[in-house]
Amino acid sequence: MTKLTREARRGPRFRHDSVLEILDDSDRVMAVVARLVDLSSVGVSFSTTHVFAKGARIRARLRLLSAGVLTVTGRVVRIKEKTNSTLYAVEFESVRGARP
Repeated sequence: MTKLTREARRGPRFRHDSVLEILDDSDRVMAVVARLVDLSSVGVSFSTTHVFAKGARIRARLRLLSAGVLTVTGRVVRIKEKTNSTLYAVEFESVRGARP
């Protein structure tokens, strides 16, 4: 019999393999390549070679089949360095649909 463990996260994560567009203060896409790893109702994680500090404010745009284009704002809460990139976890401050 397999022992079930309760997940301590506030929102379940859903794996997602697509591009995350990191935005600058003018809502223009920065020249930063970021791969969306997973998302939940409270945050997102992504992988990139670009360097962000813990606590850095991130604005980004992502596309979901079920919700369309979303613009999210949040803060980097966790950083995990990998061999060829860094994994960042961002806790959402706001999530909104893209302007038409």
